Amino acid sequence: MSNQDLFRKVKELNLPFGQYALFGSAPLGIRELRECRDIDLIVTEELWNEFKNKSGWEYKITENGVEHIAKGDIEIWHDWLPWYQDISKFIKNAEIIDGLPFVRLESIIEWKKKFGREKDLKDVELMEWLKLNMDKKTIEKII
Repeated sequence: MSNQDLFRKVKELNLPFGQYALFGSAPLGIRELRECRDIDLIVTEELWNEFKNKSGWEYKITENGVEHIAKGDIEIWHDWLPWYQDISKFIKNAEIIDGLPFVRLESIIEWKKKFGREKDLKDVELMEWLKLNMDKKTIEKII
């Protein structure tokens, strides 16, 4: 499935602005830096409570206790552990691209560096390359 197909699925959810943001690989995917396997969304407590028991969504919990729900290739995360329990600032400061709110690249870089998986470090390289190869005004718009 293409990035655009995944973003279209998010739009079809008709989620309320100011209550969610796309993170993970989505901020890279919207910039055509790489293909996304799925879409990760962080959501407000209100939206989490609305969706966690919704029919068709599968409740999951990771090894380190992070709750999320999934429906196909869309995952909704309760928080952004282990480093960010309060994700409201990421949602509030999201960058709107093509009608969707994305967590800003600077926050994605910070999170991926902390997480430190090989795929995350490759993403960091891509984002840092992007920052190096754009003029300052353009960079300020995207981060």
